[in-house]
Amino acid sequence: MGIATSQPVGSRNRTALYPVRERESERQRIDIVANPLGGEDAGLARAVEEEVQRLLDGEEVGAVEVRFRVCRDEDGLRFICKVENPPSDGEDGHAQWRWWSPLMKTAEEFRKALEDGLRVRRERIANQPR
Repeated sequence: MGIATSQPVGSRNRTALYPVRERESERQRIDIVANPLGGEDAGLARAVEEEVQRLLDGEEVGAVEVRFRVCRDEDGLRFICKVENPPSDGEDGHAQWRWWSPLMKTAEEFRKALEDGLRVRRERIANQPR
């Protein structure tokens, strides 16, 4: 099983720590394009990537790109996450979705925030005129 690192390559941070072979079937649907958490805390990086895969796998969000960013402050390491799908004209039935997380410290905080974001998304879709 191969694992990609999150070390900078040129001007771009690479990818997720989630095993590449396990991601192959999801590459077009859930693409974790940047996760610098791996260089700071590999266990946390794996945990949040697994949560992304698990939570988004059951949702009708279409293809998405996921990016993580690391922030340091007086309280230590924190991170944010951005999930978005490509722009759409709406003809395919999918509206573009973009979600930014709050600043977080743990995978549990991340899971709760993403679950909340997905719940809000489902409510908005349910309330849209058809």
